[in-house]
Amino acid sequence: MKRIINGLFVFALLLLSQSITAQEKTISGKVTDASNGFALPGVNILVQGTTNGVQNDFDGNYSIDAKEGDKLVFSYIGMKSQTITVGALNIINVSMVEDAFQLDELVVVGYGATKKSDLTGAVASVSAKDFEKQPVFRVEDALQGRASGVQVSKNSGAPGSEIKIRIRGANSINGNNQPLVVIDGVIGADLRAINTNDISSMEILKDASATAIYGSRGANGVILVSTKRGSGEPSINIDAFSSISEITNKLDVLSPEEFGAINNLPVIDGGTNYQKEYFKTGITENVQVAISGKKENIGYFISGNLLDQSGVAINSNYRRYSLRTNLDTQLSDKLSVGLNLYGSSEETLNLVAGGRSSSPDDRAGIIAVLGWDPTLPLKDIDGNYNLISSNGSGLINPIAERLESQANGTINSVNANVNLSYDLTDNLNLTVIGGLLFTNSLYETYRGVPPGTVLSSPTGGGSTNYNTTLQNSNILTWNKSFNDHNLKATALFEIQNFVSKGFNANAGEYSIPANFYSLELGTTPSVGANFSKSKIHSYMGRAEYNFDQTLYLTGTLRADISSRFRPGNQTGYFPSGSVAYQFRNLLGDRLERLKLRAGYGEVGNQAIAPYSTYNTLLTGQNYPLDGSSETRGVILGNIANPDLTWETTKQTNFGFDATFMNGRINFSANKYWKNTTDLLLEVPLPDFTGGSSILSNVGEVFNGGWEFNLESVIASNDTFDWTANFNYSYNQSEVKALADGQDEILVSPLGNISNTTGAYVSIEKGQPLGQLYGATFLGTYKTGDTGGNPGDARYELNEEGNIALGVIGNGVPDHNWALNNTFTLGSFDLNFLLRGAHGFDVFNFTRAKISMAGGVQSLATYGEYRNRWTAQNETDIPASGDLFVNSTRFLEKGDFVKLSNIALGYNMPDPKFFKSIRIYASAQNLFTLTGYEGYDPEASSISASSGSASSIDYGANPNSRTYTVGVKLGF
Repeated sequence: MKRIINGLFVFALLLLSQSITAQEKTISGKVTDASNGFALPGVNILVQGTTNGVQNDFDGNYSIDAKEGDKLVFSYIGMKSQTITVGALNIINVSMVEDAFQLDELVVVGYGATKKSDLTGAVASVSAKDFEKQPVFRVEDALQGRASGVQVSKNSGAPGSEIKIRIRGANSINGNNQPLVVIDGVIGADLRAINTNDISSMEILKDASATAIYGSRGANGVILVSTKRGSGEPSINIDAFSSISEITNKLDVLSPEEFGAINNLPVIDGGTNYQKEYFKTGITENVQVAISGKKENIGYFISGNLLDQSGVAINSNYRRYSLRTNLDTQLSDKLSVGLNLYGSSEETLNLVAGGRSSSPDDRAGIIAVLGWDPTLPLKDIDGNYNLISSNGSGLINPIAERLESQANGTINSVNANVNLSYDLTDNLNLTVIGGLLFTNSLYETYRGVPPGTVLSSPTGGGSTNYNTTLQNSNILTWNKSFNDHNLKATALFEIQNFVSKGFNANAGEYSIPANFYSLELGTTPSVGANFSKSKIHSYMGRAEYNFDQTLYLTGTLRADISSRFRPGNQTGYFPSGSVAYQFRNLLGDRLERLKLRAGYGEVGNQAIAPYSTYNTLLTGQNYPLDGSSETRGVILGNIANPDLTWETTKQTNFGFDATFMNGRINFSANKYWKNTTDLLLEVPLPDFTGGSSILSNVGEVFNGGWEFNLESVIASNDTFDWTANFNYSYNQSEVKALADGQDEILVSPLGNISNTTGAYVSIEKGQPLGQLYGATFLGTYKTGDTGGNPGDARYELNEEGNIALGVIGNGVPDHNWALNNTFTLGSFDLNFLLRGAHGFDVFNFTRAKISMAGGVQSLATYGEYRNRWTAQNETDIPASGDLFVNSTRFLEKGDFVKLSNIALGYNMPDPKFFKSIRIYASAQNLFTLTGYEGYDPEASSISASSGSASSIDYGANPNSRTYTVGVKLGF
């Protein structure tokens, strides 16, 4: 009995000891958003296994009673839940990370939004969080590699150059192939000028069931941009970074000594590496300031941006100023009003548009620089330019030309819209949008020539253009849910008016050196003016239905009435329909969700300018009507075709979306087919009508392919996170038909740049778009060969004994992929983006021009000429030039893998005087794996809108390698 009493006594002491050590204490702390360090209000904190829970306050602070050993569960919609065991410390601060796979965010789909889980079409979403860890100031860097089926590339590394975007391939041969851009509901905006720091999200509508709501302008896909809105407590965010840029590689050209020895020329004062003189280190300075918040019923987001970028080519620069004000106010329970106002001013200096400009590039661009006589120093002993070379008939020193050129551009843009939203009933809403797009561009060009040469004279000219778009959209939306049935209907009436006008003046050659503001000194002055206007009226109806979040149906019909066509052909009807069925919890957590999708739609392309259906006259033609002196006159320009109508793209899409392992893996796939019919092409007229051609609706182009996207949370715990996104797309095109009796069209997009033929792109029935056309190079004639002189270029011959011409390659990639990884370890994060493109060729005309292949240089400067044919060294490198620039000798594989971006960041924990401090460093285009011998396999001299040609490097400006350091401050 005594032992039992003693045991009970000891047991009671243990219970008392346990109750003392396990007594409750107050745990407090702060919850923040790991992405920006800001307070995260409204987080639920619960002691696991109990009903003891609290919610933190607006500043992120919380306080809860718990015992050591208890587990606190922190949960918040859209964030990964965290479980933390209470220890000896009384303060527990928590940083929460977004759970991208559990967040069912709203996705903008045009004229409204829907839950991401409710989508029935092929829509890709890119949010600000996807690129906020990268210091990007151009939208293409934010889009690049983020979505399957969306190919984004920079044709040129020149500051402020155009962006090339293809969504599921090119549809039109002559028309614009760039996607439609809609910013905050205003149609037709320009991505190039927007400040990426203002972007909240971008949705890419890819299949026709999604794009049909934009009817006549949705054929090339649609990019919907939503800008940031104000919310929460007032905050100030500053992002400032500096970058240095350099070309990724230099081309192998002959040294002054090699060039002099081969051509028996003296090397004067060591000669000059003109490639080194042309390229320099570019500097970029970028400062962005944003103020946002919400007070009672008024939300505001105000931002400003200053970007100053000097190019890697000498005497080039791009500067952009921008200011945005987004205001939202809730005037009553039923009425809300929003104002979005964005203005930008861009200033360019010697911007080479599209990678190449016509005359200045030949005279002062990359080709002229690479082909200039390296035995000459830049300047003589008196400090004057050495202007004339033995290599390059009609050219003067390209560095002197470049330094004396002043091509100034100023582009002022305004993008504004006012939107009113009124709830007519609990289920019926009316939204009215009034939008304005205005662009005023001024270009002033003076190409001075240093004194000392008679080869050329100074020239000057300029132009200005005003483009105005006015838009009114009226949207009626009805929502109704009953039991498991959910209905939504949208009706639209929309008007857009377009006006463009401008004038130009050209001085011709100056008799004396002057400047742009002395155009009256020109010896052959000329002036011109332009004006056009058009309008489009649209009606659209869309119905959406889902049953129990399982069966989804969407149908759309849009009618567009365009003034660009004649009465009777002005109205186009564009229907679409899609269906999806969602299975849930098929295999428990292993396969949580499987959605099957199918859709069909028709969209259009009004790929003609205003007045294209009428006869037009061209001015600027002079005639000696009196037999001696010339008099101004006109000639017939466009030949009328009153029957012109839309190009129409019909697209079918099948796809599925799947979620695995409790949301850790998301996978989607799409298979699509699209046919574009009634192509707007120039059809040759018979000789008895006077020849020429007429624009007609003929021809058909097919695009088809696959898209895959994989998102995964590879690792996630309290200290380490690793997320990865991989996407892949394959597209193949085919020209199904051309005009009656026409099997092939030969196109020379850059003009006649060959000694023999300028038609080096083939649009051929039964073949894909982008076919490169030319001769097959067989090396050189050797001693004893017949048919040519030893050392001459040798080509494949046809049955008649002439050089055979045909398709020799294709300039459009078949395969595109990207891998994006983000690692987070404590306060550090690392992000890198790998991209690849495969299955395409590049015409390296830059190499051709400096290899005596149809160039203005009379002597070769390319490095391979060291191994040229000689009687003692009979190689396959011609000794005396080449007949063709467009031959397989200069056709190269363009396949590449790029490390597009790598960024390392540090988020300072609990910074004093700031809400957040982030310090980061990054590198873009750090390396490129490719067999291409030029500067950059992505650089192209073809316009970004072109559908018939691509991957032609004719002095294209290369994309540079860029190193950046910066800081983000939050107040």
